[in-house]
Amino acid sequence: MKFTLKDYQTDAVRDALDNLKRARKDWRSEAYKSAFSLTAITGSGKTVMAAAVFEALFHGDDQFDFDADPGATVIWFSDDPALNEQTRFRLMEASDRLSYTDLVQVDNTFNRATFEAKKIYFLNTQKLSKNSLLVRGYVEEEDAKNGQMFPAIRPDLHSFTIWDTIRNTIEDPDLTLYLVLDEAHRGMGNPTATETNAKAQLFSGSSMDRVVCQVFQ
Repeated sequence: MKFTLKDYQTDAVRDALDNLKRARKDWRSEAYKSAFSLTAITGSGKTVMAAAVFEALFHGDDQFDFDADPGATVIWFSDDPALNEQTRFRLMEASDRLSYTDLVQVDNTFNRATFEAKKIYFLNTQKLSKNSLLVRGYVEEEDAKNGQMFPAIRPDLHSFTIWDTIRNTIEDPDLTLYLVLDEAHRGMGNPTATETNAKAQLFSGSSMDRVVCQVFQ
C-alpha cells in the first residue's frame, strides 16, 4: 500500500478479510456462497480499504494473517461508468501492487472465455442492457435479417457473451469469482428497470448461483 491505514481502516480491512476467509472456506467445503457489507461514511477512505483487501486477496498479507487466493478474480459492479473509472484511478493511487492492467474496464469489445486471475473487472448497468453486445453477443441470422454488416467483415464478433464468461469462470476449478456491488454513492432506492434486471441477473441468475462471495460496498 502507498498509504498507511488508519486504525479504523485497519479494523475494517481485517473484518473484510475475515469474512472473505470464512466465505472461501464455506465455498470450498460446502459450496456455500456468502455476502457481507462494508459500510462507512463519505470521506472515510473506502477505496483505500478496498485496495488493501484486494492486495491481500491477490498476494496475501502477513499482517492480517491472510493467505492469497491464487485463482481470485473480481467483478466490480456499479450503476455509473464514470464512477467505475474514478474507482480504478483511486485504487491505483492507493495500491503499489495493483497495476493499470490489473484493473480492466469491460467494454463492448470484451470477448474472453473466462476472467483472468488477479484482475478486477469493472462492469456497469448499461453494459448489461438487453441490446449490449456483451449480453447478446453476435447472432448471425438476426443481424443479416436486419441488413447489418456481413459477418466476414464485422469487427465486433463475439464468441462469448458476458454471461458465458461469468459462467465459465465460476465453473473453472482454478478460479474463484468475487463480486463487489458499489452502492456507496447511490444506495438501492428507486432503481430503473434496467438496473433492477442487471442486479437480479448478477445476484440471483443461474450464471451466478455458484459465486463464492458478494461484497456490498
